[in-house]
Amino acid sequence: MAFVIRAAEFEALRSAFSRCLHGMSRTILIEGGVGCGKSALLHAITEHAADMGATILSVQGRSTAAHPPISLFQQLVAQVPAPAPGEVPTGATPALQFSAALPHVAENGAVVISVDDVQDIPWSELDFLLQTVSWHRSRRTLILLSHCPHLRHRDQPVKTELLRRPNAQRIHLGPLDERGVRAAVTTRVNRPHEQWIELLHHLSGGSPLLLRALLEDLRDEDMEARPTGAETSAELGMYGRAVVSCLYRSGATAVELGRLVSVLGDSAAPELLSGMTRVSPAVVDQQLEALRNSGILDGTNFRHGSAPREILADLGTLQRNELHRRAAMVQNSAGSPTTEVARHLLAARHAPEAWQRSALRDAAETAIGQENIRLAVRYLELALENSPNSPDRIEIYLRLALITQRISPAATEVRHLTALLSAFHADKMPSTAYDGLADLLFRYGKIQEAFEVLQRQGAESSAADVRAGDHPSIGWLWAWYSHQSARHEGEGQAPRLPPPDDGARSPYASASSLFQSFEGSFLHGERGDWAAAAENLLEVSTLSDSTVWSLSCAIKALVIADRLESAWQWCEWLIKESASRDAPGWQAIFSLQQAMIALRQGKLAASLECIRLVESVITERSTGYACAAEAVLAALHMEMGRYDEVARVFAKPVPPAWEKSVYWLSYLCVRGSFHLATNRPHSALADFLRIGKVAERTLVDHPTLAPWRLYVAQAWLHLGDEEMSARMLAEHTARAPCHGGRTHAMELRLRARLAPPHKRPGLLFRAVDELLATGDRLDQARTLHELATELRGLGHESWAGRAQAAAAHIARNCLPDHAMARTPLPERASRPVPDPASAAGPAGAAGGQKLLTRAEHRVAALVAKGMTNRQVAGRLHITVSTVEQHLTRIYQKLGIGQRADIGKRLKSLPA
Repeated sequence: MAFVIRAAEFEALRSAFSRCLHGMSRTILIEGGVGCGKSALLHAITEHAADMGATILSVQGRSTAAHPPISLFQQLVAQVPAPAPGEVPTGATPALQFSAALPHVAENGAVVISVDDVQDIPWSELDFLLQTVSWHRSRRTLILLSHCPHLRHRDQPVKTELLRRPNAQRIHLGPLDERGVRAAVTTRVNRPHEQWIELLHHLSGGSPLLLRALLEDLRDEDMEARPTGAETSAELGMYGRAVVSCLYRSGATAVELGRLVSVLGDSAAPELLSGMTRVSPAVVDQQLEALRNSGILDGTNFRHGSAPREILADLGTLQRNELHRRAAMVQNSAGSPTTEVARHLLAARHAPEAWQRSALRDAAETAIGQENIRLAVRYLELALENSPNSPDRIEIYLRLALITQRISPAATEVRHLTALLSAFHADKMPSTAYDGLADLLFRYGKIQEAFEVLQRQGAESSAADVRAGDHPSIGWLWAWYSHQSARHEGEGQAPRLPPPDDGARSPYASASSLFQSFEGSFLHGERGDWAAAAENLLEVSTLSDSTVWSLSCAIKALVIADRLESAWQWCEWLIKESASRDAPGWQAIFSLQQAMIALRQGKLAASLECIRLVESVITERSTGYACAAEAVLAALHMEMGRYDEVARVFAKPVPPAWEKSVYWLSYLCVRGSFHLATNRPHSALADFLRIGKVAERTLVDHPTLAPWRLYVAQAWLHLGDEEMSARMLAEHTARAPCHGGRTHAMELRLRARLAPPHKRPGLLFRAVDELLATGDRLDQARTLHELATELRGLGHESWAGRAQAAAAHIARNCLPDHAMARTPLPERASRPVPDPASAAGPAGAAGGQKLLTRAEHRVAALVAKGMTNRQVAGRLHITVSTVEQHLTRIYQKLGIGQRADIGKRLKSLPA
């Protein structure tokens, strides 16, 4: 390549050698930056001279700086014949030995002495060589010296001394221009695209060495076509290693500067570099200029990212960390942006001092403003690691917990919230942090613990200060109603907001004070009023760390108000907004809500898709959100008739943390419904009663939020105890506000089961009307099926057929490809989200009847005679649980949903 890209310079050297052959000795200094082709040019001309019969003596200047060093004359003496005995005194130095041998060598023809990297050779040795050659001026000798300017070396007046000597000549090798780059590229590509020439010229800086490395890295690219743009970010290994080689050949100072520029990146400046190296700015400028001439730097930046990566990879971890630590100190002293300081602290994993933690926190806020949450989390986590006993530790934890939920709500709950609670219980938390902790606890369904925090807070601060800007009646929805439930337990109807106490504040004063400024309050006015309030909040709020909880509560309010379609649309928008903001944690929060909404609407496939997204983000099973997700998943499997899948969900061990979360209510609700669906009413009753205890303990015992008394009434009805069922229904009715909607429809269906046959259709018609308004399609189908059954029992076949057809139509729309669409929906009471499946499921309809085992047949025969489960267990000397398990399989095999059908189906079975 040297012949091609340095044709003019090679011709000058060839001409000098021709004159040398005619007895004209010359000294030529080839000058240029590292990697500019000096060595290649020396090699080319010495090969030419050797072909012409000249004697070639080559010296490497770098060898004189090796360990151990090999001097100039040691290298030369090794290449010439030893002088004759007596020609030099015993013990003569290599310099004298070479001086004596040179005339004998020159007798055989021209001599070419090639010295590469002459700047590394002591001037005393080089001066003696020049003197030796001058003593034999009549001999045909050509001295070729390559020299790299601007590099710090020892005692080197090379250029000045050489150029003032007779017969001396200087050849300067500058960076290649685009024409030179094109000439090099055309040795490999016939017609390279002009943009490739421009790109290669920029990346190589005109350095032949770097250009060769680039051509090697990009050898598989089609250079006759336009570059795609990916080349600027591609990993160029040969190029990076070539840059490292150039730095090492440029000396220790150049190597250090290269490392510092790699660390500083775009913020590299001569002043900062001087401060980090403790080298004068003048010397730094000189070294930078040399690196620019070598094509390595463009200003104070590397031309491609592969170079700094390769340079830093060449260092050990401790060396890199030390460079970043020094960079952070220098940039902080220079007043650089905290983002630059924090970047180096993060790379060094070092922030023990207060100013360093302050820089990390400031940089985290900047990153949050730029939507780079993952970087902000890394900054805050480093500040936390380095503040074991600092007073700002709790503040960092709170901020970290708030923003981490964008990425992983599970990480917030498991790591940060746990640590904050530990600090709270150990009395290591300042009272100013109580509001923030209570807010986080409410977000993650830890209602009881949130009130413990507010109780200790007392009159020191107001939650209204922290929640400024949020809609109060939505932001603390569950908190307020748990407060109302606790204070007014036993009253017939939930009261309106009481006036504030003039005396001592109650444990819930912080929560209740939030509602004083709001006319009316949730669940006490008309449903349209608080649904409108929720819609208003959603319309005027921007999704952010401080509003995501309020927006989530607004969605809950719409669901409670039975505005399912509106809630679905808002969830859809918030999920898309979260995705565009790279916030998978927010996506999971709103997807979980959307899954619950879709379940009520009968969009089972969409609900399952939402749950899959939640599971991909919330992978830690011990969290409250995981509890809610598994509850919805189990309900979905039930609706789809996948009872084996439901059993697998409930067979998993229950993490202890679930039982402290309000989401535990949903899990118990679905598990109890599964017990009912599989004819285990005793187990269902236990779960439903437990919901009441948990609701009371977590202060959410409100009939609109947790109508557990309706579930208990349903379980008693399955057990045949209508008196207990009616009592629980009356308790619920006395406490429930008269809002109508889905919960009221649940109540009407239970009342219908307890009413005389001629009154049941009227109650069920009212329930259907309520459900039509709410959009609960699966409950509509079930209620219509119950209505058809009752109408048929009263002899209204035409009306019964219409009701049954409507139920089937809804079922087909919910799962058009599933057996459920062809199976009559059995009796089942509605519940809040999530819903369990029908009692029989599709297994029987889809797969046909199966023969019962002998044990199952005995149980079925006794049940058909009207015996209860306990009576059957006593007759057969087995446990009630075993009877329930047999009944589950009997229901599935016979494709039925209630005990009354067992006798009819047994008669149709083969003997």
